Amino acid sequence: MSLQHSPEGHINRKILQAVAGAIRSIEKVAGALEEYEIGKDDAELLGSAMSDLWSILESNGYTIDIDTNRLKRTSP
Repeated sequence: MSLQHSPEGHINRKILQAVAGAIRSIEKVAGALEEYEIGKDDAELLGSAMSDLWSILESNGYTIDIDTNRLKRTSP
C-alpha cells in the first residue's frame, strides 16, 4: 500500500511508521545542515517535506512521542 493509493482518512500503520521514520531521518539531516550552506529553495523544500510528513501523521491521529521517539496515537 502506498500513500498515493491509501483510502482517504485511513493509512496503514506500517505506512505511518515509515512516515515517522522519515521525519526522524530528516531531523537528523536538518541538524547537520547548519554546517553547510544550502540555498533558500532547498531550505523551503525541506521545510515543505517535513510539514507534509507531519500532516500525514496528525491527520491520522498520530504523533511522535518526544521521550521515546516512537509513533503514538494522540489523545482526542
